[in-house]
Amino acid sequence: MANLRKRRGSSMDVGIRAIATPLGRMVVVASEEGVCKLEWSEEPENKSVVGRRHVETAREWVRAFFQKRDAPVPEFDIGNLTMFQRKILGVLPKVAPFGEVISYGDLALAAGHEHSSRAVGSVMASNPWALLVPCHRVVLRDGALGNYSGCNGPETKAWLLKHEGRELEPGLRLAR
Repeated sequence: MANLRKRRGSSMDVGIRAIATPLGRMVVVASEEGVCKLEWSEEPENKSVVGRRHVETAREWVRAFFQKRDAPVPEFDIGNLTMFQRKILGVLPKVAPFGEVISYGDLALAAGHEHSSRAVGSVMASNPWALLVPCHRVVLRDGALGNYSGCNGPETKAWLLKHEGRELEPGLRLAR
C-alpha cells in the first residue's frame, strides 16, 4: 500500500476532527506521518494542527466515498501495526476495489498467507481505517456478510455494500 508511512518519531501528538456521514459521525485521527485511525466515534475533536494535511485529505476522501466519486487517499501512519497486519491491510484495497468483495480465505491467499482466514478476520476486526481500508468488502466464502465492528455492525456492512452497488438477499447475504 503506497500510502502507508511508518512513524519515525516518538511523538504521539495527533489532530482529531469529526466528519458527518449518512451513517453517523466519524472521527479521523492523524499524526504528522499520516492517518492513525478513521472510525465511527463520538470522540471529541481537539484544536491540534498536527497532521492537518492528512486529516483534511481523509475528510475529503470520506465525503467523496459517500458521493461515489474519486479522491486522493491519505497516507496512513502504520507505526502500531505488525508486519502481518500491514500485509493484509495493504493488499485488501487492491483486490477488493469499490463494488467488489473478497472472502477472508481469498484475502489470506492474495496476501501470501494461505490457511490464515481466521487471522485475517482478526485483522479486519481491528482495522484502524474504516472505509479507507475496506474491511466491509470482506465476506464469508458462502456469501454471508459476517461480522462488522464499525457503527451498527452487520447492518452498516450491508448498507455500505448496497451503497457500492451490491445486491443482498434477506439474512444479510450477497445475492447470487
